[in-house]
Amino acid sequence: MDVGFAQHPLLTIMHITPGLLFMLFSPFQFVERIRQGRPRLHRWMGRFLLVDGGIVAISALWMGFIMPIGGPNESAAIAVFASLFLFALWNAFRHIRRCEFAEHREWMIRGFALALAVSTVRPIVGVFFATSRFTHLTPHEFFGTAFWLGFTLQLIAAEVYIRRRSGSALA
Repeated sequence: MDVGFAQHPLLTIMHITPGLLFMLFSPFQFVERIRQGRPRLHRWMGRFLLVDGGIVAISALWMGFIMPIGGPNESAAIAVFASLFLFALWNAFRHIRRCEFAEHREWMIRGFALALAVSTVRPIVGVFFATSRFTHLTPHEFFGTAFWLGFTLQLIAAEVYIRRRSGSALA
């Protein structure tokens, strides 16, 4: 499974390093004391995270097509969710430029959930590995499914959170 990463070390670093930075700094964007008390810091960090997130998504797309463990199923999942991540970041940017703060926050929550989904995929992969002696599924067969499940669960969780926070019912 690590062959693709070993064959493409620069691409791997270009994805993992910005991904780590995104996951480390994004939570601070949701801290009200920073948003309200240090708005310039919030804006600059937000600009950095938009660029950083773009690098994460583009490198994910690239990786998904040249080194998928789960074949076309994984490539499709990565294409869909990396595109949704870019779409969420774009919408967050668009809304903040219009001073539409609530919409900006909702799109950032979606974007953060999509970034966080990678950590949801890992335990799902672990369950597939743990049950493989019964199911006889190989990583090539279950990796794509794990990606679809992990990213979908994170998006559902984000939407439930957004809807409950805004008080609107799920449509």
